[in-house]
Amino acid sequence: MRKTIRWYGAVLIVSAGAVRVAGAGLSIEKEGTLTSGQIDFFEKKIRPILVERCYECHAASAKKLKGGLRLDTQAGWVKGGDSGPAIVPGKADESLLIKAIRSTDPDSQMPPKGKLPDVEIAALVQWVKIGAPDPRDSEISNFKSQISQISNSSTNHWAYLPPNKSRPPEVRARTWPRTDIDRFVLAKLEAKGIRPGNDADRPTLARRAYYDLIGLPPTPEQIDAFADDATPDALARLVDRLLQSPQFGERWGRHWLDVARFGESVTLRGFVFKEAWRYRDYVIQAFNRDQPFDRFIQEQVAGDLLPHSTLEERRRQLAATTFLALGNTVLEEQDKAQLRMDVVDEQ
Repeated sequence: MRKTIRWYGAVLIVSAGAVRVAGAGLSIEKEGTLTSGQIDFFEKKIRPILVERCYECHAASAKKLKGGLRLDTQAGWVKGGDSGPAIVPGKADESLLIKAIRSTDPDSQMPPKGKLPDVEIAALVQWVKIGAPDPRDSEISNFKSQISQISNSSTNHWAYLPPNKSRPPEVRARTWPRTDIDRFVLAKLEAKGIRPGNDADRPTLARRAYYDLIGLPPTPEQIDAFADDATPDALARLVDRLLQSPQFGERWGRHWLDVARFGESVTLRGFVFKEAWRYRDYVIQAFNRDQPFDRFIQEQVAGDLLPHSTLEERRRQLAATTFLALGNTVLEEQDKAQLRMDVVDEQ
C-alpha cells in the first residue's frame, strides 16, 4: 500500500493501494459457449436448488440413484433417466423436470418430500426457457475460451496487456516538465492546443495538500509556515508530515471501507454490530502503517489462519476477517440454502 503523490496543475493524485478486477463483464457469444451472465444465473439461482433439492436422489453421491436420472452434470439431464431426457432446452412445458416440480400428484411430484417454493420453480422454469445453460461439463473449456478472447483484436484493452515501457514523447514546451510523467501529460495538452496552468501559489498548494491527504483545512498558522519556508524540499516535508498523520488513514481508509460495504447494522430490522468499529480501526491503522497491499488482502480473507507472534497481532488479524461478514445480507431469509449463497455472493 505504498503511498505516492504527484501534482498536475490543480490535481493531486494519491495512490494508497487499489484493486481492479479485469474482465468482470466479459461475455462470450460464440456458439457452444456460455456468456458470463448465463453462468452467473446458473451459479446463483440454479445450482443451489439442484444441490439442496435434487442431489440426494439424482447425483453420483446419492446412496441410490432414483429413476436412473442424474442432475449433477449437464450430460445427466441430457441423457435423462428411465423416462427419457429430463429437459428440453427452450421448452419448459415439454420438459419432464418442469412437469415434475409443477405436479401436485404425490406419485409424480418432485421432490417427493414436498413441492418446491414458487420462487424456485420460477427460477427453474426461466432456466429451461433460456436454453438451460449449464457450465458444469464445460467450465474449464469455457474459461479457456474467455481467456483466449483477451488476445483477440476486438478486446485488445489496455487492462489485459502486460506492462510495456514507453518512451516519453517529445514536447514543445521543454522547460515545463519536471519528470517524464509530466511529458506524457504535456503531450496530451499540446495535442489539444491547451497550455498547462500556472503553478499554484504556496498558500493554495498547502490547502490542496491538507484537503487531499487528511481531508482537513490547514490553520492560518500552518499556511503561513509553509508559505514562508523557502527551502527546496518544503513541499516534500509537508507531504511526509501529512502522510504520517493519523488523519491520513481516516481520510483514505474510508475508500476501502466503501468498497468493502462497511456498516454498523444489517437488514431491515436494524441488527447492530456493536464491535464493527474494530474493523474500521483496523483499516485506518493499516493505511497509517503503510501496510503492503498483498498482506492487507491476506489478513482480511484468511487472517484467522495466518501465523502470529503476539496476541496483539492475532487480534488484529481476527478483526481483519470482519471483511467476510460485511454486506447487507437478509438474515431473516427462510430458505437457508439461499441465505448461504447470498452470504457467499456478498463476500
